[in-house]
Amino acid sequence: LCGGALQVDQRKAEGEAGEPTFAAAISLPAPERAAVLVVDDNADALQLLQRYLANSGYMFVGAEDAEQGLALATELQPKAILLDVMMPNRDGWSLLGRLREHPRTEDIPVVVCTILSQRELALALGAAGFIRKPVIRADLLQLLDRLTTKSSHP
Repeated sequence: LCGGALQVDQRKAEGEAGEPTFAAAISLPAPERAAVLVVDDNADALQLLQRYLANSGYMFVGAEDAEQGLALATELQPKAILLDVMMPNRDGWSLLGRLREHPRTEDIPVVVCTILSQRELALALGAAGFIRKPVIRADLLQLLDRLTTKSSHP
């Protein structure tokens, strides 16, 4: 069902009158990692979130500003977007609005990830989730699991 293979090898050992030898090997394909776009102008925050997503079912893709984030979101169509709101030039609120309006990104779950206590505003503007900085890895992965599982089963 998952594309794996089982190889079995049973033979008599050369020169031995004893028991036959038996060897089995199973191979399973590596699971696909879902892309998560992280948009944050703070290099330390990007690095931390990259570490949090390492060795998980998610592949980190980083963007340092809203324009780069929008371009990557439309091109890659990640499974989820983590979005900081306090950024220079175009802030995260503006990007959230553009993501909700764009036909290629309107259905991608966006998680607002900020130090600000504005959960209700984030959800009212179309965010699928909210996580407050400093981020706890277990909470982040649990939220991504919930949102990506939900988005893959309409």
